[in-house]
Amino acid sequence: MRYALVSDIHANIQAWKVVYEDIQSNTVDKIICLGDVIGYGPNPAEVLKEVRAKVDAFVLGNHDAVVCDKLDVSLFNDDARLLIEWTRKQLSKEDIEFVGAFPLTLIGDGFLCVHGEFAEPGNFDYVLEANDALPSWKATESNLLVVGHTHEPALYVLGSSGIPRTVDLQDFAVDPGKRYFVNIGSVGQPRGSDNRACYCIYDTETKSIYWRHVAFDLEAYRKALKATGLTLDPSYYMLPEETKPDTGTAPAKKRIVYTPPKSKDQAARNVVASQDLKNIPARKKKIPLNLVSTLVVLVILLVVFIWKRTHPALDFNNAGQRVIAASSKTLLPSVREVVDAGQEIPGWTTHIDNRYHQRIGVNLDPFGQPFFYLTSKDEKEGLLLASPWIAVQSNLSWDVDASFQEKKDFKGTTTLAISLIRDKNGKKVEIRDFFVRSPEAGTPTGWNRIRERFTLPETGGLIQFQVRGQFKGTLLIRQMTLAPARGDAPPQSVKSSSEPPASETTNDPWKQKIK
Repeated sequence: MRYALVSDIHANIQAWKVVYEDIQSNTVDKIICLGDVIGYGPNPAEVLKEVRAKVDAFVLGNHDAVVCDKLDVSLFNDDARLLIEWTRKQLSKEDIEFVGAFPLTLIGDGFLCVHGEFAEPGNFDYVLEANDALPSWKATESNLLVVGHTHEPALYVLGSSGIPRTVDLQDFAVDPGKRYFVNIGSVGQPRGSDNRACYCIYDTETKSIYWRHVAFDLEAYRKALKATGLTLDPSYYMLPEETKPDTGTAPAKKRIVYTPPKSKDQAARNVVASQDLKNIPARKKKIPLNLVSTLVVLVILLVVFIWKRTHPALDFNNAGQRVIAASSKTLLPSVREVVDAGQEIPGWTTHIDNRYHQRIGVNLDPFGQPFFYLTSKDEKEGLLLASPWIAVQSNLSWDVDASFQEKKDFKGTTTLAISLIRDKNGKKVEIRDFFVRSPEAGTPTGWNRIRERFTLPETGGLIQFQVRGQFKGTLLIRQMTLAPARGDAPPQSVKSSSEPPASETTNDPWKQKIK
């Protein structure tokens, strides 16, 4: 069994959440809180809701007890009393009844837990140095005693010499010949030089203690504290340095806002003395995170499968066609008429992943010139516009040319590619991306041109012109050509800032809405 031992959360929701995340990543079976869930901090109700759902067992702390009217409020100073009254007003009757049922002592498998010390747990006295732990060792027989209360982690050991000593914080396994007093520090109100939340993990099989320190959003905590409107704040150690009162080098005991009772009638009253962890019913186990992740993936796959079945792709495949190279302006199939989306475009292969969210069609500009339009509502879904396979001679150069316009709503990627089928050792091998370019952006007209030359290798025989997209929005394509190279100087990819064809005017007719 692995226990997470936490203490003194003190209504600090920022600290609790990061500590709980850390606990979840450390394969812990149960969580035990050693008192003071509330008090000081600005989020008592939120923290109580969290721990009721996630913590397995509690012990009563002095701040818990006073809020539930089980401890004399006169034991706290003026600032602390102000926060006690404020905290009571934030909690429901059910919250207070829940906290009031915490026991003073928890009996675990080879260890004991209280809030402050074991000789008189209802006094909530402090153990600030090794000698202070002697009464607790005398009052119990357990080799491992665990507390919180001081907000400063500490480790005291009693060996065969009978002289208690302070040991530097370290992970350790319980030695049967020694006794240990472990102060696990505070989650929500860490004191000393380390502002990180502190807690421990105890493994009952190896009888080992492991220390954990977790940073939390201290600035968010300060803002939440300020938002309460309280002007008196005993939690000065959580404030920025410039606003802290001068404490000089006073020992921790001088800075504590609670004075333990000097008589039994001031001690905690009407409380449960002890509770054995064996008798605490187990909380309903949550599904492990790795199993949750697996289930989420399976659900996603199922949704995708159903989506594919109800939103099928649409293909018009003309890949079987062949066009023999000839001396012409372009080897690409010409389209001179409007082709509505969802219809076959003569000579071209088209594919869309989702027929309900995507379209590919042909329209005519005001001068009767054709242009392709591709639209998509989801940039995760793909589109393809491809020419037939074209039989060409190897070792020749070819010019490819096309103009693209991405409308204002466009978001995603587009590429122009040339695929090649060549003979290799008597086998036909397809090189899908023999030539790949993407249109540039940023021209005044919005039209961006790809104009380049490529040379086929030896044994090259079939090429295919492709436009592939994965985007959201609208893409227009015009003046697509693929032709044998002419002239010595190869063209370059350019932005289409040049003058328009003679048939066009200076007014851009491409701003029309696609029908």
